Amino acid sequence: MNTPVVIDRFRFRWFVPPTLGDTIRWGLSWNSDSPRRWAVLEPDWTCTADVRRSSAPTTRRLTADPDVDVTQQPSIGRVGNLQFMFNADLPVPTQIEVSGALHLLAGTARENSNARQAWRDFDADALTTGVVRGLRLVSIASDMQFDPRQPHGPNWGWTSMQFVSGTAQFYELAHPPQGLRSYRLTDRENGPYREDFLVVDLETD
Repeated sequence: MNTPVVIDRFRFRWFVPPTLGDTIRWGLSWNSDSPRRWAVLEPDWTCTADVRRSSAPTTRRLTADPDVDVTQQPSIGRVGNLQFMFNADLPVPTQIEVSGALHLLAGTARENSNARQAWRDFDADALTTGVVRGLRLVSIASDMQFDPRQPHGPNWGWTSMQFVSGTAQFYELAHPPQGLRSYRLTDRENGPYREDFLVVDLETD
């Protein structure tokens, strides 16, 4: 099975980027915003994973109502040798269908405190072993837009930085890039910017 894994510019600095053919042992994650946020990467990618509880303590998820939050249990999804962490609303389901992409949380560490902390925070029982079969650079523009996760109308609502539809640019890579860029597109405060991500096609049994 091939799975898209996104590496952002922070993890790119914390962890050694992979090369084609590498066998990796990574800590991966998924969240409920991934299908919308990363649909442009692999629109047809989806999988159904068996779920078990992680030993990590419960967390709280905020909602649109400031007086209401939701208890979540850190959990582990598994499909064959592919595993990932996610926060499940209670009661924890026995299976979950995921799409969009997974995210790198912990990889081959560089010598820095952020990498060490990422491994301390990750559940060692959720590691994934796989082989890197593809590397792509994707560059996407973001701008302030109504946040689809919050209630809003045509002229009101919460705004946040969101990907701008139709701005994704893809580049197939033979080697990992030297770095991932992020740069402003205008001089406007909180204005649009373009950001690079490394997308790994990860093969697992």
